[in-house]
Amino acid sequence: MANKDLSAVITDVQIRNECTDVVYPRVSGLPDDAVEDKINRMIQEQVLAMIPKEGCDVYQEIKGIYVVELNDWSVLSVKFDVYTFRIHAANGIDEQRSLTVNLETGKEYRLYDLFKRNSNYKSIISDIIKDQIEEQNIPLIKEFRGIDDYEEFYLTENALVIYFQEIEFTPHYIGIPEFTIPYSQIRNLVREDGPIARFINRH
Repeated sequence: MANKDLSAVITDVQIRNECTDVVYPRVSGLPDDAVEDKINRMIQEQVLAMIPKEGCDVYQEIKGIYVVELNDWSVLSVKFDVYTFRIHAANGIDEQRSLTVNLETGKEYRLYDLFKRNSNYKSIISDIIKDQIEEQNIPLIKEFRGIDDYEEFYLTENALVIYFQEIEFTPHYIGIPEFTIPYSQIRNLVREDGPIARFINRH
């Protein structure tokens, strides 16, 4: 019988050298070793892809942290942030990525996995984001036309959070713009067998 209420034990893994201090999570305590290994491999690959290959020859500082946004009901959603500062650069750059997985199967969720087919979710969520940009007076360096099926996101207990990279749509000083979309606003769009439905049904 499937265990719908899994959570993972999280421990820190650290990568350190003279210019690098990156911490990322390792999961353990799952009933299926193969799933556990798969999730840890995905986490490691994601983090290593964010660390510049040139290392200390080019970078004065490479600093990485993570936040576990959700670790409940067999859903793990982790946000990674790596800050890099090139030698002689004027500004550093923050890069944010995330990983949302099913702790029973090891499946990684993409944005389109969360919603019913033909639910028009992209248009509805894009309109919510446009409203938030306007309400918060967020300056843009290019027009935000809408999201796609592969937009980056993470999940919390109550909301879907979509974010964009620095200088993708906004000036550098804004940092990483995040848009929080409460499940209550999208409950009719989500897949009944998807991860968000588990949290809507709890309330």
